[in-house]
Amino acid sequence: MYLFSSVNFQISFFFVSLQPNLSIDISPMYYIITIVALLAFELLYFWVAKRLHIVDRPNERSSHHRVALLGAGILFYFAILFYSCTHGFPYPRFLIGATLLAVVCYADDLRPLPSWLRMLVQVVAVVVMLYSSLPTLQIWQTLLTVIVFVAILNVYNFMDGINGMLAAYSLVVLGTFAYMALSIQYFVDIEFLATLFIALLIFAFFNFRTNARCFSGDVGSIVMGLTVVFLLTRYDAAIPDNGENVSYMCFIIVFLADGLLTVAKRFLNGKNILEAHREHMYETLVNNLHVPHLRVAASYALLQAAINVGYFLVPDKNLYTFVVALLLVLAYGLFFFYCRRVGKLNA
Repeated sequence: MYLFSSVNFQISFFFVSLQPNLSIDISPMYYIITIVALLAFELLYFWVAKRLHIVDRPNERSSHHRVALLGAGILFYFAILFYSCTHGFPYPRFLIGATLLAVVCYADDLRPLPSWLRMLVQVVAVVVMLYSSLPTLQIWQTLLTVIVFVAILNVYNFMDGINGMLAAYSLVVLGTFAYMALSIQYFVDIEFLATLFIALLIFAFFNFRTNARCFSGDVGSIVMGLTVVFLLTRYDAAIPDNGENVSYMCFIIVFLADGLLTVAKRFLNGKNILEAHREHMYETLVNNLHVPHLRVAASYALLQAAINVGYFLVPDKNLYTFVVALLLVLAYGLFFFYCRRVGKLNA
């Protein structure tokens, strides 16, 4: 039962040839209260962060040059907690996993923790979230699933270094899931997505700027990464494919390809893949080619949006995902080949 059910009313969403009779409960009061609560929380956090000097100071690995407040992405966890408290805790295992990550990642934002501890907590959070699904998987499937999802968490964590990247890209991803839930297969509460959408817009107001006022920190990017993984698993469980169709990874393929190819490149060059660096394609665009942060962030988001639109237009989803992945690999290779030819990687 919704906390604000007294003001609920029915609104119908009509999609040509796609479940035209779908009806979703919408509570205007819930959204008003959510906007006020999340904005108040973010402003309160800014006040606390200023007083306690919780800031991100630029260093040799940074892609920004001004001091900004750190850890503002804790708003995403607060949004999850707010939704859970007002909706009767519908996703308890996800909430537990998000809480574990939020606590450890925020502690890491304040004072760096050992990498093994961060990795352990990420594995535990993913296992807790997937607990009900694990008994149906074979051992090798379980290990592979956990490894892939932990990798996605860390790939998502890289986004926060570029102004507006995390917010813009996540808005596209959540928007894609919202479209799917409304018009193709209902698999998650729309108000859950809407709550996170509001949180992202508030964060974007302060972060999607030439001179960002704040950064998400690990607490925001990792929690948002877990949210994306959670949505992927919910959608996979809802579609009748016996878990064999993995084309839904296409919804985050731009950043996934960039992250995994960068790790592979560093590994082949004999570098420590766990060490912080500035070798992702988007970091190279900003730091070496001097493309403005917001242009890079918008380009990544728009490219992912175009790919997602194409996904819904083609009949063979797996083939489409394979072709997109191949084109991204080729684009990545050609980009760094060009950068080496013109000497930009040493800039």
